[in-house]
Amino acid sequence: MEVLGQFHPQIVHTPIALLIFSALFALLGRLFDRDWLRKTAMVMLVIGALGAFVAMRSGFYAHDVPEDEQGVPEEVIDDHAAKALITFRLAMAALLAYVIATRLKGNAKTAVGVLGLALQISAAVAVGITGKEGGELVYEYGANVKVDGKLVKNPGADEHHAEWLKSQAAGADSAAKADAD
Repeated sequence: MEVLGQFHPQIVHTPIALLIFSALFALLGRLFDRDWLRKTAMVMLVIGALGAFVAMRSGFYAHDVPEDEQGVPEEVIDDHAAKALITFRLAMAALLAYVIATRLKGNAKTAVGVLGLALQISAAVAVGITGKEGGELVYEYGANVKVDGKLVKNPGADEHHAEWLKSQAAGADSAAKADAD
């Protein structure tokens, strides 16, 4: 399975595209009452969730290189991995809700179906955030970037890390203020 690590950049596009489009198709299917859109959304959700799992596994195998050989801070990589796990769990929870909804009738079926849609939309948002952070790992930190077959060490990685730490602290401060209110 370790061979998956080198394919992480290619693998991640499956859950990004499919989870986002599955949510869009599910919304359109519900809005226009089109069964074919809902079925297509379900297929995309299943493949997107499986893709999220494979993307997580490939990321697990890929994270040692930027951390050990390029000086990319471990906490930034771990934060990206944690968000990937959240994305996968949301996609699986959406699938579970839809499966449960098929066993129900009436208002219960509708309520659990709406919960499934909310989880599916949440998975789409989460995969977008996770993908953005993955892109930042590449474009700001140089994670796994090679030039002429050699890994590049980003001389500005420490500055990017300091900015990242400030943004994390600002987010924590905002959350603490919101909790206090």
